[in-house]
Amino acid sequence: MIDEWLPMIEGMLAEDRETWRKQRHTATRIHERLRDEYGAGVSLSTVTRTVARLRREAAAEREAGFLDLSWHPGECQADFGQVDVRYRGVVTRMRHFVLDFPYSNIGPSQLMPGENAECTCQALRNLFEWLGGVPERIVYDNAAGVGRKWFDRIRLTRLFQAFQAHYGFEYTFCNPYSGHEKGGVEARVGAVRRRLFVPVPGVWNLDSFNLRLPGRCLELGDKDHYRKGESQTGLFDEDRKALLPLPAKPFDVVTWTRMKADKYGNITVQGRHRYAAGPEHAGHEMIVGLRALEVEILDAEGKRVVTHPRSYGDKPTDSGDPSSQLGLLCDRPAAWRNSRVRDAMPDPLREWIDAQDEATRRDSLRALLHADGESGWRAAVAGMPGDPRIHRRHGPGRGMSGRGTPRLGPGTRGLRRPRGPERIRHRLHQGGRVNQKNGRTDPGPLRERARSLFISKATIDETLEWATPRQLDAIDRMLATELANREASKRARLMRQARFPVPKSLDGYDFANVRLPDGYTKEQLTGLDFAAKAQDLVFYGKTGRGKTHLATALGMLAIEQGRSVRFRQTAELVLQLGKAKRDGALDSLLRDLARADLIILDEFGYAPVRLDGARLLYQIIAGSYERRSIIFTTNIEFSKWGTIFADDKLAAAIIDRIVHHGRLIEFTSPSRRVSQALMFGKTDNQ
Repeated sequence: MIDEWLPMIEGMLAEDRETWRKQRHTATRIHERLRDEYGAGVSLSTVTRTVARLRREAAAEREAGFLDLSWHPGECQADFGQVDVRYRGVVTRMRHFVLDFPYSNIGPSQLMPGENAECTCQALRNLFEWLGGVPERIVYDNAAGVGRKWFDRIRLTRLFQAFQAHYGFEYTFCNPYSGHEKGGVEARVGAVRRRLFVPVPGVWNLDSFNLRLPGRCLELGDKDHYRKGESQTGLFDEDRKALLPLPAKPFDVVTWTRMKADKYGNITVQGRHRYAAGPEHAGHEMIVGLRALEVEILDAEGKRVVTHPRSYGDKPTDSGDPSSQLGLLCDRPAAWRNSRVRDAMPDPLREWIDAQDEATRRDSLRALLHADGESGWRAAVAGMPGDPRIHRRHGPGRGMSGRGTPRLGPGTRGLRRPRGPERIRHRLHQGGRVNQKNGRTDPGPLRERARSLFISKATIDETLEWATPRQLDAIDRMLATELANREASKRARLMRQARFPVPKSLDGYDFANVRLPDGYTKEQLTGLDFAAKAQDLVFYGKTGRGKTHLATALGMLAIEQGRSVRFRQTAELVLQLGKAKRDGALDSLLRDLARADLIILDEFGYAPVRLDGARLLYQIIAGSYERRSIIFTTNIEFSKWGTIFADDKLAAAIIDRIVHHGRLIEFTSPSRRVSQALMFGKTDNQ
């Protein structure tokens, strides 16, 4: 009874061969359609057996055997494989592109960071130049980065279309998921991986590595052909003779596109890789050139702005992150002092690593490298050190405990486990720990001090277990002294970095003529409430009203709280920014200002600023928005700020950011300098 329904069943199975594999007919669904659409009275078991038989026959036809393909000189196959390399000290998963010549069984290769059109075309261009010609025909896999074959249609990337037209070779595609159609290129990909990438090679410069790689692939072919019995290198000479000539000029492998920079002047590629064009380009349309190894950014007029190394992978990246140096720094910790990694770290973490010896520093950097690979640079720095998640993840000997934990210091080398009667008295006294009621040392403060010095919990617990009360007193005093010395050193360093012209305090400062905004109190101001919330303050008033005095005093209070401050006269800062830009040191200067929690821009608007300087100053203000506080001291009202910057739009953008999270504080008193002037008969004590 099933024979009359065979054509319908075969038709449904034929439809399935052109349908996504997860959306094909089951035997039950075929039985339902036969029953509902055709009124067939066959049982489900009969349909199930028939469908299984037809599928076995179709599979037998497909797997009856492989064609013995005949390849001519000058024809080749292309495919990607995956390999791990130690790229600049970090184990990275990359792709090796193989151009296999079946006639000679030679397959030169190139190492690429990805499997996109830019990497494919760049690898082909490199190999064409090494070969001295262009293959007549190239057979591609469906996922080789040049296009997709969907049924009988081929959709090529625009870059590959231009590349193919420039070099004039023919191309064909294999069917999706049909690697057997490519012949031996799959085996060649594996052979290159096993012979040239085991053990994992170290790569510092990708261009230099790729320059040598084809020659090493050719050395693998220094043997007789497995079927022809002739030298593979001799057959490869015939392949080369059949190549098409190279065009007069090489093809520039780049995909140009237009993108809009975000409010920070960054371009985002593939939704996760950010490249900085500069805050002056915030909100502007930029021309972005995507190359295999670089991202080139031009302004709307086609003028080159900057070029960044191109990032790959699923992990979010930022061109400002120093992650690229981490791997190499783990191998060369002696370069720590002059590294970009050190410059980018917050002060407590930098000081902690500065104090370590070379072996301990290597372990700490390896822990940071591991965290950066998992979560990105920002998250890694936020978790280093003192974050218990880092300790749990790495355990002893990974930079956060064991070797990576600072020891208690030279004074602890003489500590020993009590023996004999002393051990018994020790146990009776503390019951295995320091007795908080009877002992001289309370373990709570000692534990807190040790943890603040990044000493691991395991080391603290072990020390509390065996040290005598006298030894614990000595350790506690040592830790307290170290913390006090560190705190004093930190305050001195913060004062040097702030560069206050003259130290000031709030002692005796008269707030009578300081008009605060409604609802904002003197206690909130002197308690630095604004700094904790990254809010701005504008001190407005005529010359000599005490604006700079109050700003300096607040800055010194911030330093007492452990905050980083930068005091700069605006006109002087603009000159420094211009000089740094000309000398190529602008990034370093901006990084220094970005480390501050509070920036004081004194005498803001006292002198006009040229447009170039105004744009550089805008970078600081825009970069500080919602990140850190700025105190402006000025005698120019908002409506006239356009004259300061020679650009009303730029002034409006600055005012908009200040007003959003800022407060205006007016100074209405007479000039303090005039009232205290020696010229008018005032004494030094008045």
